[in-house]
Amino acid sequence: MSRILIFRLRRRRAVSTMIGGVIVLTLLLTALGTMVLVTQQYDQYQETVNEMAQYRNQQWSENLVVISPGLTIPSSSNIPGWGSGCGTTYNCYNATISNLGVVGVQITRIYVNSTGPAGSGCSYPNPQPCILNPTSAMAPYAFNQANRFLNPGEANHAVLLALPYAVSLPNPNSGFPQNTIVIVTSRGNVFSFQWPFQVQVFGQSQSAFSSGNIKVAYTGTFDSKNEPGLGGSGGSGYCHTESSQPYPAAAGYAEKLTGITGYGDSGVLWFLNPWITGGNNNAVIDNSGNLHSGTTLYIYVVVINTGTTAYNPTAGTIDLTWYGSNHLDGPLIGVYYNGNFYATSPSIAPGTSYYAIFKITIFTIGNKPWTVQPGYPSVMLWGAASITNGSGSNPGNAEDQSYFSGTILLSGLWIRYEASSGSCA
Repeated sequence: MSRILIFRLRRRRAVSTMIGGVIVLTLLLTALGTMVLVTQQYDQYQETVNEMAQYRNQQWSENLVVISPGLTIPSSSNIPGWGSGCGTTYNCYNATISNLGVVGVQITRIYVNSTGPAGSGCSYPNPQPCILNPTSAMAPYAFNQANRFLNPGEANHAVLLALPYAVSLPNPNSGFPQNTIVIVTSRGNVFSFQWPFQVQVFGQSQSAFSSGNIKVAYTGTFDSKNEPGLGGSGGSGYCHTESSQPYPAAAGYAEKLTGITGYGDSGVLWFLNPWITGGNNNAVIDNSGNLHSGTTLYIYVVVINTGTTAYNPTAGTIDLTWYGSNHLDGPLIGVYYNGNFYATSPSIAPGTSYYAIFKITIFTIGNKPWTVQPGYPSVMLWGAASITNGSGSNPGNAEDQSYFSGTILLSGLWIRYEASSGSCA
């Protein structure tokens, strides 16, 4: 009897030990599972935090800059890979953008808001703002989907925009910005610019200058009125194809300025986009680097009085240079203001614009680009123009507080090489 009792007590103790072991093992496994779960959750959390930090850094690294002049009108009605209809079905614009950041940027939407006269551009009663989405085929209120991505460091990237033909963005001759273009990226950043651009200039604050866009005209033996785009007979050296518009003209068109007494063809000058042909004896610049015999060159500069007081520009000079001794220089012959030419300047009211017209009297292209750089002979001349109200005939203005002067940075003059064949290709 006692042996049976002892056996039973030992068996119960063993069972208790086993149950206790199972409980302890269960607790250990539960704790281990909890630790693994917590560790996994923490790893996922940390991975998400790192991804968000990386995304935030990439977002902060986006840096899009729009290159002057901001928007331009494509020269062709057909946009390869997107479609045709620019200038007939759609108003197309080319936005030139550089990605100065270290990450790629994808554009998801573009907004355009115009502040010009009612009904012009993206202003009431037209959609305001105009909302442009990416499309694979040209459509109204769209931009080219193929150009929506910019690689890191990519410069001068073209993004093509299309608006209905009835919606034309205001581009005043004065150059005052009347359109705000907002670019939204896939990371949620917003970059904006105003168009038309206003170029940074120097001058007195009370009589400030702005802009600096130029156009050219030539008369005499080689005459800009003969350019084929103006309906002229054309011929070798005549390569301008832009058509004319009455003053004030939209950017990119030829302009006929009349009443310029003592200059041009009986006071008429045809101003064209700022480039001239060179390197051919039948071009504006002959093969020796001189103006075509019997030809006179004129340049106008768009000037805006951005100050708070009026002024009377009476004198000035222009200087364009390539390098070294290569210069185009000349004096101010007058201004074109409110559709009229004034040899003796009128009072230029604050906030208004005018053309400062210069006659080139010094033309020195000693180092001819078509001989110095045979493989790439065309060059750009850069420089500045100055305006003042003091002159030899009117020195009094330079003696008191009414004197002003300033320098206008110019957009540049392109000398385009033309082969001896006379081809404009």
